[in-house]
Amino acid sequence: MRSINLLPPEAHVKEQARARYARLALLAAAYLALLVVLTLVWQARATEAEQDAAAQQQTNRALEAQVVEFEGVEGLVAEYDANVALMQTALADDLSWGRILNDLGRILPDSVWLESFRGTVEDDPSTLHVGSVQVTGVGFDFPDVSAWLRSLDSDRFPAATATWVTSVSEGQIGEAKVVNFISQTSLTEAARSDRLETRIPRTGL
Repeated sequence: MRSINLLPPEAHVKEQARARYARLALLAAAYLALLVVLTLVWQARATEAEQDAAAQQQTNRALEAQVVEFEGVEGLVAEYDANVALMQTALADDLSWGRILNDLGRILPDSVWLESFRGTVEDDPSTLHVGSVQVTGVGFDFPDVSAWLRSLDSDRFPAATATWVTSVSEGQIGEAKVVNFISQTSLTEAARSDRLETRIPRTGL
């Protein structure tokens, strides 16, 4: 059965207008809600960006303070390098004469004594030895000179090599007959000192 609308046409038009206004109001509310959400999101992002910027500025200030604190380090490094170079030049041919004399005294035969000692450093890099030692000694007999030569060329004195006698002659001290000799010894790398390594401080620069 068909329904019959007894309302005047004006009422129907007003009802359609109200429905249209309601839809428009709903759309406007949804649009406003979307704007509010977007505004809150952008505000949150802006706040986070401001916090990041403030943290970065704080980090930059800390780094700038460190730069100021270490401004003098470059000068200290240059001074350190200059001093190291100076020590390397000064001790490039440094030999441990104290150790050499101590070893000579330790291996000296009982029947031999020394009257003079002369040590030299070899500054020619093309040679196989780093220096030489010349001594003037006295023994009671010729076998004592041989004992001296054997002592210098033994493993007890690793800094010496190629020892020979350049002069030997008979002499006399009071009523005792003696043998005077002069010997020459080449020094090996074992004669070098370690003063350069022990005097240069190790740093983390």
